[in-house]
Amino acid sequence: MRQNNLAKLIGVVAFCAVFYLGGCAGSGWRFIVTGDSRGEDNGVNTVIVGELADEIIDRQVDFVLISGDLVTGYNDQAALQSQLNTWVKTMQPVYDVGIGVYPVRGNHDVGEPAGAGAWNNVFKGEFSLPDNGPVGEENLTYSFTHKNVLVIGLDQYIRLRRINQVWLDSQLAANTQPHIFVFGHEPAFKTKHTACLDDYPDDRDAFWVSIEKAGGRTYFCGHDHMYNHSRVDDDGEASNDIHQYIVGTAGAPLRDWPGDYDGVNNEYTVENVYHASKYGYVLVEINGLDVTLTWFERVGTSKYKAREVWSYTAAAVLQP
Repeated sequence: MRQNNLAKLIGVVAFCAVFYLGGCAGSGWRFIVTGDSRGEDNGVNTVIVGELADEIIDRQVDFVLISGDLVTGYNDQAALQSQLNTWVKTMQPVYDVGIGVYPVRGNHDVGEPAGAGAWNNVFKGEFSLPDNGPVGEENLTYSFTHKNVLVIGLDQYIRLRRINQVWLDSQLAANTQPHIFVFGHEPAFKTKHTACLDDYPDDRDAFWVSIEKAGGRTYFCGHDHMYNHSRVDDDGEASNDIHQYIVGTAGAPLRDWPGDYDGVNNEYTVENVYHASKYGYVLVEINGLDVTLTWFERVGTSKYKAREVWSYTAAAVLQP
């Protein structure tokens, strides 16, 4: 009997060792982040989005965050709505198994003329998003809590490349969860696109400080069609730095990166941690106060492998 129990224990340990990078989470839970899925099939790269939908389901995540540019867009609201419907149809298997899907708009999802009509016509009913955003940004900017995290999705096109800081501050002030994850479409610190949040550096800095003061350690975004994980430092102390995760890797044409963070960085120093011009996603695993973020990279048709891991421990948040 003792040998049988030992064999079972060895088997469990071996299973976790083999599948650790794939998400052996014990008592924890997980979610996925990706974005920029536009392509040639009515505005969507349905091949990559379909593969990612399978990955989302296979990883048994609780939800997925989509950091904008779901479709090619840049057309009238009727055509944009058709493209967004194609995106939702491709992601339907994820909705069908009860996994939460939380997108924010990218610049391609706004339409010409700009508006939220197509977006609101698609993301309603079973596809609805939280309706607690600021006035004028309902269904675009929102927050939700899930288990021990606060998630905040920010629209950056009601006020171009800026966010509603007053609303964000109120959300952060009311938070009682130890983990905070903020996401939007455009990087706060430039990599490839010259157009990003540093177009308004004072607003960007206020945004960044608010995340840091609230205890957040990450900002997820897209816009650049690549994976780029960077550490943003302002005091020489790595333990309180916010890490910018550009995960524009869901199907849009991949881009090269010259290797410099040469935007308007003010007093911040931006350091590259890991870069890849590949399709893929970030798996975020939560286990108590511990967080592990793993970049999964496409290595072949429907094949994704772990390529980079970063972990940290959040500070506990006392109930008010």
